[in-house]
Amino acid sequence: MNQKLVEPLLRTTGKVSESHTAGWGKRETNWCIVRVGGDESLRLKFAWHSDTVDPMKSASLNNNVTGLWEPAQMTLADSAALGDDGAIATTHCRTKPNNHFTLTLKLSHQSDVPHLRGDIEKFMRAYMPATMKAVGCTHP
Repeated sequence: MNQKLVEPLLRTTGKVSESHTAGWGKRETNWCIVRVGGDESLRLKFAWHSDTVDPMKSASLNNNVTGLWEPAQMTLADSAALGDDGAIATTHCRTKPNNHFTLTLKLSHQSDVPHLRGDIEKFMRAYMPATMKAVGCTHP
């Protein structure tokens, strides 16, 4: 992961490490967890699925998995939602057996929303296209 791109999202200092879900690329959902000084700082979810996803619905605070603070629509990929503490972007993606890909970024701050919307947007605008390329997404 690009250290300069992710640093503004961490808001803490210490040794940065990341771990991935076992079986990367072989499962429909994979996780990357970034820790600083041993504490989880952010989580990325990579999901391949057969149905469309509405990022604004997933971003609702009623959704306890990906709920975002103050979500707003964002122009990125096919559809995206941007919040103060994360983002969700989805696109058509020719993969077998699924044809949609969704990337979710969720910051793990335990208190006070860090209000990093600008840094999150910058991260997603760089990371989503790079991830789509890395996982072999091509638009139909």
